[in-house]
Amino acid sequence: MKRTGSFLKAPDIFTTVRLILIPAVFWSIPVNSYLAFGILLLIFLTDILDGLLARRMKISDRLFGKVYDHLVDKLLILTITYALNIYRDLPNWAYFFFLIREFLLIIGGVFIWLAAPTKVDGSNILGKSAGVAFYAMVIAYLFEIPGREYLLYIAVLLSSIAFIGYAYRETKKIMSLR
Repeated sequence: MKRTGSFLKAPDIFTTVRLILIPAVFWSIPVNSYLAFGILLLIFLTDILDGLLARRMKISDRLFGKVYDHLVDKLLILTITYALNIYRDLPNWAYFFFLIREFLLIIGGVFIWLAAPTKVDGSNILGKSAGVAFYAMVIAYLFEIPGREYLLYIAVLLSSIAFIGYAYRETKKIMSLR
């Protein structure tokens, strides 16, 4: 029997795999950098497949899927930065930067949705660039590559610029509805 109105769609399965792998990332970082890298690579690939499949199925604008995907991304970022902070030498200020940024993005997202429950926008080129810089920084800290603090500064800078860009975009959207 075909279920037409199912809550979870195929792309959400990839998001669920990412969610399930979050504890494995935390556990693997102090144990084996190559294992952690492999798990992170699997998470990255399932994130790409999730988006590709959602676009192919023409369901990329589903509220649940976008919110679920973003929340799992937030949990992953917080888990990775916490693990790098306690098991590697990621500075406390950097962990708290990402903690506060992700918290503000979640709170801001809820506020924006309550103020203007319209289409949920995805990330833009600034957000994608910040993501690439973040994962480059993660790999550098994971393998304790010399000069990794420079990648950290770039990741923080791009994350800050992306955050400001999102805040501007969403504020403009809310103001246009008034």
